[in-house]
Amino acid sequence: MRLKITTRHGVFHADGYGPDGKRVRRSLKTTDPRRAEELRADLEKRLWQLHLYGASAVMTFDQAAVAYAEDGGETRFLVKISEQLSGTPLHSITPKIIRNAAEAAYPNAKPATRNREGVTPAQAVVNYAHDQGWCGPIKVKRFPVEKPKREAVGIEYLAALEPHTPVNLFALILFLHTTGRRVGDAIGLTPDDIDLENGTAFIAKTKNGDSATVSLVPVLVDILKELPTSNGHVFGYKDRRCLYGTLRRSCDRAGIKYLGTHQLGRHSFATALEREGWNSKAIADAGGWKSVRLVDETYIHTNDPAARATAILGRNWSRVSKVSK
Repeated sequence: MRLKITTRHGVFHADGYGPDGKRVRRSLKTTDPRRAEELRADLEKRLWQLHLYGASAVMTFDQAAVAYAEDGGETRFLVKISEQLSGTPLHSITPKIIRNAAEAAYPNAKPATRNREGVTPAQAVVNYAHDQGWCGPIKVKRFPVEKPKREAVGIEYLAALEPHTPVNLFALILFLHTTGRRVGDAIGLTPDDIDLENGTAFIAKTKNGDSATVSLVPVLVDILKELPTSNGHVFGYKDRRCLYGTLRRSCDRAGIKYLGTHQLGRHSFATALEREGWNSKAIADAGGWKSVRLVDETYIHTNDPAARATAILGRNWSRVSKVSK
């Protein structure tokens, strides 16, 4: 097979028949005769590869990106990374090539941006191509991102916050702080889920899909006994977004730094127990974490980690309450 070079209106074209006998007519998109010869030779090579080895041998990233977009793939960040990988055969793309392309596309960006706008869309295109049978799958290691350090708070912070916070919001924060549960778990509680006589709350479905029964510290039980139900929910909130503005204003009135519910609750819960000598496994059991990266492999022998956690945090609260009085 040898394609002939022809011209139309000054632009070179390739004309002839491929290895499969099908007619080939394609613009080479150049007016330079030397460049036209190079493109003709490259086209012949790709046609032979396609004939002998299939689409995977000749499919390029930009071609796969077009197919990915036409099939409903996310296109928001696709253009810049496609420009960097244009013409690159899919079968030759490695994780390093994708990371290099992300750096070239976003030379002054932070690692998180390169991951989000470079690595993620490129990996999505290649794995889409894998689903089509054009290449193998790929998994790209992200650029390391420095995670912001979250602050943990103690009972002193909550004691300063309490006088400036609506009682239902403070009760919710106290629940998070002393049980380690997620704000979604707290918001979803109804009066039927609370057993004030036994000091427990039942969470029908956690984020992990499991149910859980958690112990309530005595001071929270006392507050809940006097707290009227609103909107059919124990703490009166239907959505977590409804409480953040109120919490921020409460922190301002108290003259303390605003911290979100995760820091006031789950993060501080785990930190407090770690300082008490608990290992990661016991903390995970108490707070309902599905998995945990163990720092300390030693298991703390306890029949009821959740009850023990509540006892420690409740005892801390009692100490501060006595001092403040």
